[in-house]
Amino acid sequence: MANALSVNDRVLVRDRPWRIRKIMATGNGGTLLEVEALDGDDPVFLSLAVPPDEPEVLPNELAEFDLRGLDSFTAWSRAHRILASTLVSETGLLSGARFGRVLPESYQLAPVMRILSKPRPSLLIADDVGLGKTIEAGFVLLELMARGRAERVLVVTPAGLMDQWQDELYDKFGLSFCIIGNVSDLVQAQTDLPAGVSPWDALPRVITSVDYIKKETVRNRALRKRWDLIIVDEAHCLAESGTPEDPYSTQRTRLGWALREACRGLLLLTATPHNGYPHAFRSLLELVEPTLATFAGSSEDRWRRIEASRIRRMKPQITRVLPDGIRKPVFPLRKVVGIPIHDLTDEDRQLLRKVGSYCSRVAKEAADTDDAEIIGFAMQIVKKRALSSRAALAVTLEHRLEALQKEEAREERPDRADLKDCQADLPLSEAATERTARKILRSAIPADERRRNSEIRALKDIQRLLRRLGERDPKIETLIDQVRQIQKDDPGDKVIVFTEYRDTLNSIRARIEREPDLVGRYVVLTGGLSRGQRLRRQEEFARPGVTILLATDAASEGLNLQHHCRRVIHVELPWNPNRLEQRNGRVDRYGQRREPEMRYLYYPDSPEDDVLARLVEKIVRMAEDRVSTPDILGVMAGASLDQELVRLDPEAADVEARKNQLVRLFDDRTEEFVRNVQPLLSVSGEQPGDWENALKMLNAAEPLFVDDDALEAVVLESLGPNIAADPAREGV
Repeated sequence: MANALSVNDRVLVRDRPWRIRKIMATGNGGTLLEVEALDGDDPVFLSLAVPPDEPEVLPNELAEFDLRGLDSFTAWSRAHRILASTLVSETGLLSGARFGRVLPESYQLAPVMRILSKPRPSLLIADDVGLGKTIEAGFVLLELMARGRAERVLVVTPAGLMDQWQDELYDKFGLSFCIIGNVSDLVQAQTDLPAGVSPWDALPRVITSVDYIKKETVRNRALRKRWDLIIVDEAHCLAESGTPEDPYSTQRTRLGWALREACRGLLLLTATPHNGYPHAFRSLLELVEPTLATFAGSSEDRWRRIEASRIRRMKPQITRVLPDGIRKPVFPLRKVVGIPIHDLTDEDRQLLRKVGSYCSRVAKEAADTDDAEIIGFAMQIVKKRALSSRAALAVTLEHRLEALQKEEAREERPDRADLKDCQADLPLSEAATERTARKILRSAIPADERRRNSEIRALKDIQRLLRRLGERDPKIETLIDQVRQIQKDDPGDKVIVFTEYRDTLNSIRARIEREPDLVGRYVVLTGGLSRGQRLRRQEEFARPGVTILLATDAASEGLNLQHHCRRVIHVELPWNPNRLEQRNGRVDRYGQRREPEMRYLYYPDSPEDDVLARLVEKIVRMAEDRVSTPDILGVMAGASLDQELVRLDPEAADVEARKNQLVRLFDDRTEEFVRNVQPLLSVSGEQPGDWENALKMLNAAEPLFVDDDALEAVVLESLGPNIAADPAREGV
């Protein structure tokens, strides 16, 4: 290595770039280098012995786009020669500059400009929920294709988003992608190819699901031939999990490593790039820029390295200039309202206590056994479903009781990888989630007969109480009252009702059918629907007279309803708060012109619901203080909240103290986050200096170049006088 070095070469050593000033041979066959640091304001010199140091040669000229020179069209044209490089002489069109079929906002082109300044087109786009990360990725793809740098493209996304990605890329950018999300898709793609030719090798543009490609056999085939660009949506699923003391890599984390090695460019999209711990965020940066993924050094050096790997803007940053010159935020502030369920009988409260106490006791008894983890998961499922609806609880009790009583009703345990995914609460399809939950309930059976009999007695006692309570569900009755109130206050206004469980949705649907003024005015959207069915039901919800959308969490992925809906009601508070934000993002996103309103139902008499409601209130207050909501949710996701909630016993004497302890745990984790992680996440443009001013234009929600005379003159000269004029400029 040392023999290939020359004076003035640029090298990377100890995570910093240096320039070689002098090369000297040593007596033992080694080499001594005198180098000068290239970063920082003050000169830094160092002598290096090779070996043990191993310098990595860098390009002599660092590809860089200086945003300080940004001056609308002029500087951009000078830096990238966009007109010359993207002019397609055969058609006379500016392929890279016409942005497909989308009228872009200025801020949506910031990732394109960042990508073009990098030798390797890789970037973490960590923009807020609803800013249009799919559109931003499309712009990047279009520009790289125009420059001949993206012939083979792979999109990796949660299964529920594959159709949406296919539609968006075709409708907005005219790009056809083939979906290979399972074995059937692979067989179908193979029928159009010669025998022995793999679709993964032959097809230029493919969309697949993260759960399909993470399988080792699929991954090996899909990544055998190098891709020019890989785009990963919901990329936080690739991050390391666990705490700094106990980090671990999931099957998806290992997939991320394989994707990095199998492509020339990598685009990661996520609104939640961390779980409250630095190592999760660092693991994503490492996929983008391995040599810069360190948080050591001064804050300026750290920020420079991070900013080279990611771009991040929050909704409050995005502004529009009004006619009077005042900048106004584009995204209206949301309103969040908690709806407590107070109309409870003594037996209703007794049911909550019995379920909570049963789950807590079973989890504690298993704490020191080999079954602790899976039994803890089983008790989480029981508690969560009990707080969702009576119907969900009834079905769950039947599964658990049957497996406890009959050995033939038991199922094999999920494998370790599935349990790890469960523990990390990674996004799964609705069918996979229900299948895994059923397996856990029916396989997490104590070996001790005494413990099994104790569970059976407790479950039968709960079942008897549930039967005495009858069909009335106080949470669903409160939901119906809320829907009626919304329609009374704003007739015709639409509302999305989200629930985590299909059993709860069916119970809500049956209750609505008994309301004459609501029958025929609702649509159901769940997982497992075909692409055509999803589209038809979304179109039906948009029609006048249809005011309710009943949806499970599977519908919270890729559902964009901001143009005709602003209200969301959460039937239950998810124990993973990121799900709450995903649901809210269906209406609180770009294009929403009214104040989004989110309501959530909860039981103040349930220790678990009470803690979650208090934490949501804290999140709302912190968001009002301009602390990023995705960041706060990341803190909660990494705090192992679900494991603490399952141990809460409503009949314990210290239950109030335990609840307060959990709230303090969140406060402590938030303080730790503010101290250790938030400095790593400062959004693009908020760092002091020239970056802040330079990025103001890129954080504006203005149609790009709408009144840029310089661009208009060049375009008219290039394309001739027959190009359509901008109607907004007629008469000016």
